[in-house]
Amino acid sequence: MKRLLAYFKFSKTEQNGFFIILVIIVLFVTIYTLIKRNTRDPIPNQAKLFEQSFHDSIEISSPTDKREFNNPYVNKNESRESISPTPDLNDEKLFYFDPNNLPHADWHKLGLSDKQIAVLKNYEKKGGRFKVKTDLKKIYSINERLYKRLEPYIQIKTIPDSERTKQQDRASLLYDKFERNKAELIDINTCDTTALISLKGIGSILSKRILKYKDVLGGFYRIEQLKEVYGVTAETYDLIKDYIVVANLDGIKKININKVDANSLAKHPYLSPKDAKLIVNYRDQHGSYVNIEDLTKIGTLSDLAIAKIAPYLIFENDSR
Repeated sequence: MKRLLAYFKFSKTEQNGFFIILVIIVLFVTIYTLIKRNTRDPIPNQAKLFEQSFHDSIEISSPTDKREFNNPYVNKNESRESISPTPDLNDEKLFYFDPNNLPHADWHKLGLSDKQIAVLKNYEKKGGRFKVKTDLKKIYSINERLYKRLEPYIQIKTIPDSERTKQQDRASLLYDKFERNKAELIDINTCDTTALISLKGIGSILSKRILKYKDVLGGFYRIEQLKEVYGVTAETYDLIKDYIVVANLDGIKKININKVDANSLAKHPYLSPKDAKLIVNYRDQHGSYVNIEDLTKIGTLSDLAIAKIAPYLIFENDSR
């Protein structure tokens, strides 16, 4: 026993340390006990707040909504209709309107959301038009409830057939200035870019290409040559061919076939460098050309190439 008690003998310093530790432990236990008594369980507290807010929301909801929560036998379709995301519309804020091209802000005033308006505008972009009131019901973003509120205020302006025809005629005339007046035909050899742009299907870039090609050719002698211009498609040519003429042939630049060198001759779009060299070599070997038939003697030039280049050539004894 004495041997066991020997283990519990403390020096003066150890006794003081033990006493201090004991005091600290007692203080911690006391403080913890006091805090625990004054602290509420957070989970029941949050549940109570949620329950209170839930009942408050029922109290301020419409009678229809309250009936839905209280009546477990409420019809599902009725329930879905009553909690529709579409906000309630105040009849005092509604106004008479035409849904065709109605501004975004006015749709907002009628109570539609941005998503609903986006669907309507997309329908208009694709060429859609509301001809009668019920056409608005075909838009999937407009539910039955919203349509019933808006229907009394829809006023679609009808355009008489005669007026619609007049509008189409005016638009057509504005787009094509020369459709009605055949006297105002464009001479492709003397016109400028402004005249060409006035034609349907011709823009500023294409008009410049046409005039540049005219300069390279030396002038047009047939309107079909427009098909050779890059960008003039078959559809574009069909649109403009009836409004273009080649009236001024005097302005076509001629090439003296008996004096031109191979490099200069090769610059013409209708002759390749090889063709130009053959023409000049044959002239140097056999003498000057007398007429266009002499080019057929070369043998390597096709009849089509000769026919195309012929209007741009003059010969030494040619009076042109």
